[in-house]
Amino acid sequence: MSEVWQVFIKTDCGLRAQCQICKKTYANSGTNTTNLWNHLQSKHKSKFKELDDQRKGFSGSPSPSSLLVNIDECDDEGSFSSTATTIPCSVNSTSSKMKNEKKMNQLPITSYTLTATAQARIDNVLAYFISTDMMPYSIVSKDGFKMYTNALNASYKIPSRKTMTESRIPYLYKVTKENVETIAKNTLFMSFTTDCWTSVANQPFMALTGCICLGCIELIEDHTGDNIADALIMLFLEYNIEIPSNKICSFTTDHGSNVLKAVKNLNITHTPCFGHAFNIAVGRIFLLQQVNVIVVKVKKIQNIFAHSWQAVKHLKTEQERFGLKCIKIPSYSKTRWWSLLDLIKVVITQELALSSFLRTYKKGEYKKCIIDVEEFEVLKCIEMVLSPVREIADNLAGETYVTASAIYPVINNIKNKINEVSTNENTAELKTEMYNTISDLLDNRYNDNNALKITMVLDPRFKMKYINDTDQISVKYAMKTECLSAWLVWNEMHNGKEDGTDNLSMDNYSSPSKKVKQSGLLAIFGEPNVPNNRSLNQEDDTTPHKIEKEIEFYTGLPTISFCQNPLKWWNLNSSMYPFLTILARKFLTIQATSVASERVFSKGGLIVTDHRATLTNDHASQLVFLSANKAHVPIPV
Repeated sequence: MSEVWQVFIKTDCGLRAQCQICKKTYANSGTNTTNLWNHLQSKHKSKFKELDDQRKGFSGSPSPSSLLVNIDECDDEGSFSSTATTIPCSVNSTSSKMKNEKKMNQLPITSYTLTATAQARIDNVLAYFISTDMMPYSIVSKDGFKMYTNALNASYKIPSRKTMTESRIPYLYKVTKENVETIAKNTLFMSFTTDCWTSVANQPFMALTGCICLGCIELIEDHTGDNIADALIMLFLEYNIEIPSNKICSFTTDHGSNVLKAVKNLNITHTPCFGHAFNIAVGRIFLLQQVNVIVVKVKKIQNIFAHSWQAVKHLKTEQERFGLKCIKIPSYSKTRWWSLLDLIKVVITQELALSSFLRTYKKGEYKKCIIDVEEFEVLKCIEMVLSPVREIADNLAGETYVTASAIYPVINNIKNKINEVSTNENTAELKTEMYNTISDLLDNRYNDNNALKITMVLDPRFKMKYINDTDQISVKYAMKTECLSAWLVWNEMHNGKEDGTDNLSMDNYSSPSKKVKQSGLLAIFGEPNVPNNRSLNQEDDTTPHKIEKEIEFYTGLPTISFCQNPLKWWNLNSSMYPFLTILARKFLTIQATSVASERVFSKGGLIVTDHRATLTNDHASQLVFLSANKAHVPIPV
């Protein structure tokens, strides 16, 4: 501790330092003492010299000046006079004074004693830290964490693990769930994703996500379609969401027969997950005879480096010899096709180093794995076809922007690629077969999906561009029907408050049936405001015609640039298309993939680990829920 604290003490809960000679205070919430030394040098020169000698290590024997006590040093304003008179003082009296100063320097214990409110506030911060950053409950009993907390505030008593699991975390979960309930209640239309997952503790869970995570619950019963449907209904009931409901637009899931049956039981439109469809299509490409032989070789090469540090070291030497970038051979996962694509890319870029390595390592033991020129052509063909596919899949896996509207344009683009393949290429036949494999599967999954067609038309970047003339009539009719249904839902809620939780703002929107109060010149020269005595049925007779006019006018205008945001476009044009804006709010919520649910499980995998496999299912569900909804967890400070 700095010698300056022999004169200064902390006040105001450690935020300020007070000079015990002249009682002047300075802001000092940290450890910097420069301003305190400057004060001593300016106002108390003798004391400064004494402490400065101690600081420099010259304090073996007291200096004569240290045996002098200043009298009448303070003037009327509380500052020291430069003409202070000094008188000699005995060593005993000086020693007595220093003891008194040390007593004064010791802070009273109440300065750092926490009140019950402060203790509870820090407990809530700890609960927030554990739940949102996926820390283990056992952190509260770790010696290092205890030491760190004690260094921050010795008066803070870390709550026990039982307190965290049975009180603090459940309370945080309760408050967060109330926030999520409020968001779900005030959201006009929602689309959902769901998926199932088994933890390392061999416990099955099911996630449900919309614009937020509504839950990650244990699936106790067998994973049949009926049981999954029942579990989903129970989750919806917790949020007061009726099933079936015109507020729910679509369910995006994989193509498992049990999940398909569950969605069918709920009577909700189903959207096949684009990511799963692509994964199956690419898996079929890797099984093509011409491709499979080379893929097996690539996997064998990767296996060499996965089990030998000597091989990694030898490869690095070869990379340096050929002037190549020293990168490691990546691993791959059977369930993630793009990991195999990354492996193929590295094999292509490291061709020279790998060929030399396989020829020389362990006296040519792995010569059979050397990839020849023709096989490299096949690998380059795979990379050329699948790299754009991966970029498409990544873009459609987002949650914060419109994705489902691009599914049909992507399928159309892949079909066009087939026609663009040059017959003069050596791998032309293989390329065509790859594209056909992908397009055939996607055609089978997305054949005549009206919900996705409407979503595409409502995206001003596409509109009717990828729909043939025959289908345009049926799509417009479906849009008209859906628009009437969506308008009725909105009409029930249009008097409610807009709190910004919906996907599209309705700031500039007014109800098609809302009366406008006449004012200004309109009140003087305009037509009188005749009360509308027509019944609701009479008014509805005119609504379909208005919707038809909007659809014709909207589809007749050119598309917008691909770099523009369709949600912002609808915000700007909501007054021009009042009915279609409501329909856009509904259908543009559809997600192209069920990746949102898988992201919840990624968090679950970081929470339920091998070291935390004994977590109860209730605790695991709470922690996953809090982590997935971190943006809606109340911040305790």
